[in-house]
Amino acid sequence: MSLKFANKKKLALYVFLACISACGNVVIAYVTKIMLNSAQYHRGSLKQLILIAALGAASLIIMMFLNFAYRYLRSDITRDINLKLKEKTITYLIAQQNDSQKDGLNLMTNDLKQIESQKITNELMIISEIAAFAISIFVGLINSWLLTIIFVIATIIPGFIQKFFIKDIQNKSAIWEKQNAEYTQATVDAINGSKTAMLHDAQVLVISYVIKQAKQMENALRALNYTQGAISTLIITIADIFSFIIPFLVGAILMFNGQIGAGTLVMIVQLSNDFINPITMILDQLNQIRSTKPIWDKVQKAINFNNKNETATNLSFNQLSVEKLTYTIDDKTILKNVSFTVNAKEKVLLMAPSGFGKTTLLRLLVGQLKPTSGSIIIDQQNLTGNWQKSHDYFSYINQKPFMFDRSLLFNLTLGKKYSKEELMNAIKLAGLTELVKEKGLDYQVGQTGNSLSGGQIQRIEIARSILAKRPILLADEATSALDNKLSLQIHQTLLKNSNFAVIEVAHKISDQEKEMFDRIIDLSK
Repeated sequence: MSLKFANKKKLALYVFLACISACGNVVIAYVTKIMLNSAQYHRGSLKQLILIAALGAASLIIMMFLNFAYRYLRSDITRDINLKLKEKTITYLIAQQNDSQKDGLNLMTNDLKQIESQKITNELMIISEIAAFAISIFVGLINSWLLTIIFVIATIIPGFIQKFFIKDIQNKSAIWEKQNAEYTQATVDAINGSKTAMLHDAQVLVISYVIKQAKQMENALRALNYTQGAISTLIITIADIFSFIIPFLVGAILMFNGQIGAGTLVMIVQLSNDFINPITMILDQLNQIRSTKPIWDKVQKAINFNNKNETATNLSFNQLSVEKLTYTIDDKTILKNVSFTVNAKEKVLLMAPSGFGKTTLLRLLVGQLKPTSGSIIIDQQNLTGNWQKSHDYFSYINQKPFMFDRSLLFNLTLGKKYSKEELMNAIKLAGLTELVKEKGLDYQVGQTGNSLSGGQIQRIEIARSILAKRPILLADEATSALDNKLSLQIHQTLLKNSNFAVIEVAHKISDQEKEMFDRIIDLSK
């Protein structure tokens, strides 16, 4: 249940206000009963009838203002739950480090919006419907227990009908969720790949693919909505027959025999809206909640995820040993029996041809992947496949560093707090002094850093590594996309720094740059 993420005090106040809101129909029913019975049996005066009507109207006005608070609180609780789910979901997605945007983007946008509209809102509304049902039953039993019981028994019948359609709704919901994810990814691909499509005159084909996915998604949504609507209509029709017409006939017979007055009959009929409607509404709301099961199952993974964000600081090491490391996936061996050692502050170049699995090796080192066999040992401590402990030893320079569409300062620090001295030192060592002086730290780098050059982006990645103060720097083809001059400058920045060891993997590098390393290991041999 999503309501477990609501503020308990707000939720308790919401239940109280829901009960107050449910009394609106009771006030109308009581006023109607008193006025009709007074008129039927000529009790009291005309003045008293007007006073009763005025008191009823005043009560409804007071309740109207309480309803404003009730509706505001419902929106407030929905917002709180949404924020909590978004926080847990994005924490989970970031921790998974999935290269695919498809599922994560869909989960954070479309899926969570479905959870809000179909699950959170309906769970809150069910509380209101239960309050309306309980209060109306209580008042009805006080005034005519026989007629009330007949109405209540009749309302149970629709419940037997709806259970036959649960599986059909869930199946159609799963189909829609899958098609929605496909459509979202197609749209993202079309927008991100627009320049490529224009260059190769493939706009029509790209657009037609997006429209095809949109059509499949809309067809799935139409099937889901129609199924839900058809079932809802069927249940409401059955409810009207068994929960209104038949009990009303019994009430008319009791009135004909003089056992109840017209006011009591009209009152019970008025209250019966809160016998019937809450039941049918709850059944419909439960169907909508069930339709979110495939999505909620995914959200549950994020909810149950335990994020251990304990970062070790000021780590050091004497020796890193990689021993007979083998990695196999889908019966394909990517690495086999790779062994080497790296000492503190040593600069080591790992050479291998393209496709050898160099990036996989680095991911094994930081614990993102677990090897099929072999071990990774730092100072006699086996850290094989242990992300929580391994990655704190390593900073990482990607071949294509990711830039956030935010300020230069954020992209350097990633939101972490550093002293001005630490920050300016990293900027100087990474060769970014001129950029910072010209643009300033508040400079917006643009989406994926499109306001920066390739060399500037690479230097920002270096500055991140320096700020991290980790004893081993991994460089994954860090300069392969740069020209020779810029590549040489980057290597001079990295390899002259005595604060950390460097392990760089590359398949192509100049002789001048090779000479800067302490050792070169040819992995292909």
